[in-house]
Amino acid sequence: MRRALRALLAPLILLLVLSPSVAASESGVVVSEFRFRGPDGGNDEFIELLNSSNNAVDISGWTLQGCAASSGNPSNRGAVPSGTTLEPGDHYLFTNSSGYSGTVDGDTNYSTGVSDSGGARVVDVEGSVVDGVASSDGAEDQCREGTGLDLPTSNGDNAFERRNDGTQDTNDNAADFQGPKDSDPQNLGGGTNEAEITPIHDIQGAGESSPIEGQTVTVKGVVTGIDDEIGASFTRFFPEDAGIFVQEEQSEADDDPETSEGIFVGFVRNRGDYPPGTVVRLEGQVREKFGFTIIAEERDQEPEIVGEAPVPEPVEIVPARAEIQDPETRAYYETLEGMRVRLAAGTANSGGTNKFGELFLTPGEERDRVFRTEEAPALIATDADAGAGDPNNPLRDPDGSTTEVEADLFDRVEGLVGPLAFSFDNFKVMVQPGLLPEVIDGPRDYPYDELEPAGEKELRIASFNFENFFSPGSDLDQGTVGEEEYAEKKARLADAVDRLLERPGILAVQEVENREILQDLATDLGGYTAYLEEGNDERGIDVGFLIQDDVRVIDVTQYGKNAQAPEGLDCSDVDGRLFDRPPLAMEVQAQGFGEFAVISNHFASKSAPDACREAQAAFVRDLVAELEEEGERAIVTGDLNAFEDEGALEILQDGETTLDNLWDEAPEEERYSFQFGGKLQTLDHMLLTRGLQNKVCDFRYAHFDNDYYKRDDPTDGHKVSDHDPPVLTLSRGSRK
Repeated sequence: MRRALRALLAPLILLLVLSPSVAASESGVVVSEFRFRGPDGGNDEFIELLNSSNNAVDISGWTLQGCAASSGNPSNRGAVPSGTTLEPGDHYLFTNSSGYSGTVDGDTNYSTGVSDSGGARVVDVEGSVVDGVASSDGAEDQCREGTGLDLPTSNGDNAFERRNDGTQDTNDNAADFQGPKDSDPQNLGGGTNEAEITPIHDIQGAGESSPIEGQTVTVKGVVTGIDDEIGASFTRFFPEDAGIFVQEEQSEADDDPETSEGIFVGFVRNRGDYPPGTVVRLEGQVREKFGFTIIAEERDQEPEIVGEAPVPEPVEIVPARAEIQDPETRAYYETLEGMRVRLAAGTANSGGTNKFGELFLTPGEERDRVFRTEEAPALIATDADAGAGDPNNPLRDPDGSTTEVEADLFDRVEGLVGPLAFSFDNFKVMVQPGLLPEVIDGPRDYPYDELEPAGEKELRIASFNFENFFSPGSDLDQGTVGEEEYAEKKARLADAVDRLLERPGILAVQEVENREILQDLATDLGGYTAYLEEGNDERGIDVGFLIQDDVRVIDVTQYGKNAQAPEGLDCSDVDGRLFDRPPLAMEVQAQGFGEFAVISNHFASKSAPDACREAQAAFVRDLVAELEEEGERAIVTGDLNAFEDEGALEILQDGETTLDNLWDEAPEEERYSFQFGGKLQTLDHMLLTRGLQNKVCDFRYAHFDNDYYKRDDPTDGHKVSDHDPPVLTLSRGSRK
């Protein structure tokens, strides 16, 4: 439009005599726009010419000159190649090859910059001045026409453009130019700084990753939703995780079912400015973030709103297609990545909504738990980040999310709609504000009531990872534990121990900061005494016990605090040590059961090498072997961070002792203590030596954490941890 207007106005302007003492450019070629200092520095500059006449003009051999700041004398910068003709309305662009940052290529490049307080001019092959522009500084400047301009001396998009679509020419720079303004350079090919739009389906491509990863692109599309929560780890934040989802308008979509029409744009800060239905144009770099194709917008460069359009109808997820896709590539879901989708019905077969606001579903209505050893290609989650309210620290956000889908194990979710995101190896539907799906209660009873109090001839023993039980003022998740938070955590743990676990006689615990807060909990419970020894963990978490008063404690011993790790292994926060959380052994006597030892453990995390947990298991095995040699019986329990079929458990049961894992004693469909990535698995174990095995009355996992979502009640023990306790009941009678 700009070019056309100039061509139409040119004949009229050339007929006007604007001043009796000056004349416009004889050829009609003028400096129409220029920038002597741009966003990327003093050499980020260009000079644009326009043929504002009705006739073609041969500009072969014309020269761009720059005028010095002090003397005003000109010197050559660059020349126009022979055979160059400007048709009416054509542009010609000179750019500084030393610093020009525009997206439109120059027709002629030069390398010596133009002074901020100097100017530039164009001369023809005879050396006659065609047109010029310069600063108002200096007594004389051979580039200046008339008054001259007040030119900026700081970086920025400081362009000046000739008035009346580039045609006004009174030979007075101050009167003829306006600025500074955003630049809009054009070259002989008609290019502008409005970069070519790249279709979203071309960015997504037909494979797992973008075929143009790393390239900077400009896209235009309809906003379908937001992610209103930055990412966070224990050490840093990731602002690129918050942004908007953009999808091609239907008229712009391609016919290839293998390419997605939607994409996520990160680094967008003012997400509330882009409600669904807003059409935006934006620029950014194509990236693959752990398998999620995104556009990383330049920071502080927000999308441009260019209109409105209907929000695209969601694409229906077909359960049959989801079930048969390759479980590694999940190619079907990949074709929908970033697009607005709908799942008609899904079942919570992986437990309740987790602490990250995710609820994992399998499409359809079948109730069938999803275990670690299964492929489960159709598994998909809800994500609550869109309603998070942009917290500064999402790990410490106390208010939750307005888009969290709250459900328990086997609940059914219907009408799930939102853009399809991807993180931590899972596809997730980003639920948008005001679009919560319907949740239909399943058969899981609330509250959890599957344990009866131990009988008169029974002894209840359990292990429980308390998950970050810290005192007020302690560091946690890049924040500080407050008094109210501590009181709530303690009250919920008390409810879990008292009501849901039915007050076990012996409770081995993990992830407790110190004995003082464990005793504080014991006091609230009444009838318990706390035991804990400090270890080596840099976060300060330790293992301990809560022991009922009717169980006699004979001895308490911490083992392995200074034990050395095998050479070459980094297993502890203290260099060379084997344990962060050394085992704590309680030698106890319970009426009718005699004396035995219970060892509370918290092995190295899953991020550590398997060899660390195997070495820790060997240490505990050898300890039990010594106890058995002395005629003692033992129970080994805790968060071992190892699966039942991994090396650590194999070592504990390698025949050097009579230890036997009770995992396979639990009901087959309930053998799990943890959920990760939508799959149920067992990290918490309990192993017994032979002298106690014949007294087992019952063993199970108490699923009041994984199977439920967190209730609003600050005293409710459900979901107080991300681990389910293994629970053993011994009987003085015969084995069950």
